[in-house]
Amino acid sequence: MKNSNIVQYMRQAFNLAKKGINKTGLNPLVGALIVKNGKIIGEGFHNKFGGDHAEIVAIKDAEKKKYNVKGSLLFVTLEPCCHENKKTPPCTDKIINKGFRKVYFGSYDPNPLVNKRGIEKLKKHGIKVEMVNLKNSLTEINKGFETVIQHKRPRITLKICSSLDGKIFSRIKTSRDVGDEKQQLDANNLRKLHDAILIGINTLREDNPLLTFRGKGSKDFIQPRPIILDSHLRSPIDSNIFKIGNKPIIFTENIKSSIKEKKLKKIGAEIILLNSITPKKIINHLYKLKLQRILIEGGGKVFSSFIEQNLWDEIIFYYVKTIYGKESISMTDYLDKVVDISSQYKSEVKKIGNSFRVKITK
Repeated sequence: MKNSNIVQYMRQAFNLAKKGINKTGLNPLVGALIVKNGKIIGEGFHNKFGGDHAEIVAIKDAEKKKYNVKGSLLFVTLEPCCHENKKTPPCTDKIINKGFRKVYFGSYDPNPLVNKRGIEKLKKHGIKVEMVNLKNSLTEINKGFETVIQHKRPRITLKICSSLDGKIFSRIKTSRDVGDEKQQLDANNLRKLHDAILIGINTLREDNPLLTFRGKGSKDFIQPRPIILDSHLRSPIDSNIFKIGNKPIIFTENIKSSIKEKKLKKIGAEIILLNSITPKKIINHLYKLKLQRILIEGGGKVFSSFIEQNLWDEIIFYYVKTIYGKESISMTDYLDKVVDISSQYKSEVKKIGNSFRVKITK
């Protein structure tokens, strides 16, 4: 097969995988394509935690169309699984039993129960394998799965926009938006890569945000779940986040009004009571809820708490070419210590509109 065709089929598999965004829980996004005699006979993607994996969906799709997959080529974005420690049987067994001729895969599975073992098992049973290592956005999205495997918690991205002097709000500036239109568009696109967006109660009450992705393809997109840190259950019932029907999560410490709690639950909110709202306890609960990519857009207090606890995987700063001065609020007004960012972390600076985006990745 020509290399150009191999690349084309693998890119199609990557596009299939993206259909599973915000549907797979703690599992990775995976797409699969079956090709026989130069024709695509089956395709699939992983779209439900605990459901069939992409390879199995593609096989069922081909057989539903009355095709025999024996001797076919399988294109799959992630190494097929080979372990029994899950709800679904190993995909390698199915691939072997169905008699596939060759498997093209995009990357190895970071899960130590699978990593390279799935490929070795296929080789032992006479199935040819080949890695097709393409640069693609799926790699970025599936970093959440890597964090889940390595740290048993969701991947955490902190995002904040400030003036050049580190201020996130000016008491005298007429516009309350710090960034310009291009910066806001870039920041909004981050939401497409995350399962949930977390803010504090002050941001909810003052800005009343939607917390939705509003770019191209947003109509068919499963929006990230809103998460509110609200220790005294002060979330307004008429907030925009309750109008979307996307099961917002509210972390609280003191439920003084059972009537308020009932009202919030009635409009779809999930109330989680903690004895204290700390970053670690929050993230532990979000892991139990099978959320693997969290974007934190909260104000200075929320931002500082995660920085102080060193509970983050990526920080994105947007610096606007403005200086707010003393009549303003700093992003670190609530930070009680000096934090050194390791020089070993990857740093990237890019100009976005009238802003500079600084991304630091562990």
